Amino acid sequence: MLTLALAPLGSIAIYSEIENWHTQKTAFETGLIARTIETVTGQRALLESAMLSADTLSPLVADRLENTTACSAFLESFIAESGFYSFAGFIDARGQMACISEGEPVDFSQSEGFAAASANPRASFSFQPSGVITGRPVVLINRPVFDGDTFLGFLSISISRRTFDMIATMPDSETSPRVSFLVNHQGQTLTSADKPDAEDFLPQPAIMQEMISARHGVFSSISVAGKERLFSVAELVPGQLFVLGSWNVDESRSFNLWRVGFPFLMWLASVAVVMFAVNYMVVRHLRHINTQLRRFALGNREEFQRLPDEAPAELREIDSTFTKMARLIRRDEVEREDALREKTVLLKEVHHRVKNNLQLIASILNLQLRRITDSDARNILHGVQARVRSLASIHRRLYEQDRISNSNATEFFETILRETLTLAQSKQSGLKVETEFEPVILPPDKIIPVALLFAEALTNALKHAKPPRADAPPLLRISFAARDGQAELRVRNSVSDTGNEAVSYGLGQELMTAFALQVHGEFESGAVHDDNGAGWEMRLRLGDAGLNEDGPDAVTA
Repeated sequence: MLTLALAPLGSIAIYSEIENWHTQKTAFETGLIARTIETVTGQRALLESAMLSADTLSPLVADRLENTTACSAFLESFIAESGFYSFAGFIDARGQMACISEGEPVDFSQSEGFAAASANPRASFSFQPSGVITGRPVVLINRPVFDGDTFLGFLSISISRRTFDMIATMPDSETSPRVSFLVNHQGQTLTSADKPDAEDFLPQPAIMQEMISARHGVFSSISVAGKERLFSVAELVPGQLFVLGSWNVDESRSFNLWRVGFPFLMWLASVAVVMFAVNYMVVRHLRHINTQLRRFALGNREEFQRLPDEAPAELREIDSTFTKMARLIRRDEVEREDALREKTVLLKEVHHRVKNNLQLIASILNLQLRRITDSDARNILHGVQARVRSLASIHRRLYEQDRISNSNATEFFETILRETLTLAQSKQSGLKVETEFEPVILPPDKIIPVALLFAEALTNALKHAKPPRADAPPLLRISFAARDGQAELRVRNSVSDTGNEAVSYGLGQELMTAFALQVHGEFESGAVHDDNGAGWEMRLRLGDAGLNEDGPDAVTA
């Protein structure tokens, strides 16, 4: 976001720098071209003067072509008066040069250069290392002569190399190019500074033609010597004469495009500074607050470390508000824990007192049993005493638990089974007991009715358990498990295979039915006969109405 926010400013700065770079580059190139033209000012003026002289002489020479002697005398007089030109002559359309300022007539009819020039007559400049008449290096100015639309020939004026050297401008080593050249439209050099290695500073021939085609500009290319150089080109005579300056590459280094990178670096630096400032002033404090929030959410209730004074006031206010909220939550949690602890202690005390009272009642019943001789009355009191003891065991188990909100029913069943079997050993010998218990959690309002139902079912099973066969002991099978969201309690006792025993439906049956209704369960009891033999089974199913999830490691019902 910071990068996007600063992007417009960075773009404006980069655009401004690019525009400034283009402006300076244009000014730099214009300066190079101007200094290049300045080095050939005298030679340029001489060539332009020679071309103007040829323009003036053309009609005059055309009038004298019939008289070769008069024509030659006219040109000889012109050369003598000019003082700068070394030769003048006229080549007719047949290639014969008879009208000359000096020397003998010359035949150019077989010359390829003359044939090419005649095919496209135009004014031109060229260089001859050895003049045909003078035998010295000369620069030729050739101008076509017409009589109306009829091509008559070329008027040629020669300027010696020595004359060029005399009028050449002395270059300034600090502001002038390393070497400057006059070049014609074909890329031929007409003259250059008097240096032995001057040709090495020229560009490659193909590049030279491209520069001449461009007519004006500054180019970076490889020279004939294989080194990178800077070349400036300017057109002196349209389509005919050009000046070429060869510069060291160092001249342009101060105008490289790397300057555009400066605002980009400044933009990056601004982003870095802003990010550092935001991190130092905001992010690190927000990270501190976030750490405190995470610690608090994970249950760490230690005192929080406050933000330093240099933090922004808004963040310190948030931190202060959170600290106050955390203190209030801690205080409420402590108060709630104290209240819960107090209620737990009171509830355990209730269970403890109930257990003691029930044990006291059982003891009183035991004393009463010693005084009663009637067998029916004793059986009734034994049943009541057994139920009271079972209820006392349940409350003792509730009292001994660390958590009383939800209880593992299996632990209650095992306690009741153990105590009941201890009391029944004197009456039932050789009893075989099979148990299959799974952890099933029940809430407090259901654990007591279910445990009492189990105690009644267990008492009833022990009472009616008989050997299934003559050679087998009585069998008691107990299971408690949860399947598909339903908990099921089964208590089964074996009976003799004759099936002649009559099972009475007394108070125990009524109590079990009442306990099942209390927990919204389905209670069934009846005779069964399967691979395990004949038996009597009582089943209690606790459906969805009786389930209460509590913890991942126990099935709840």
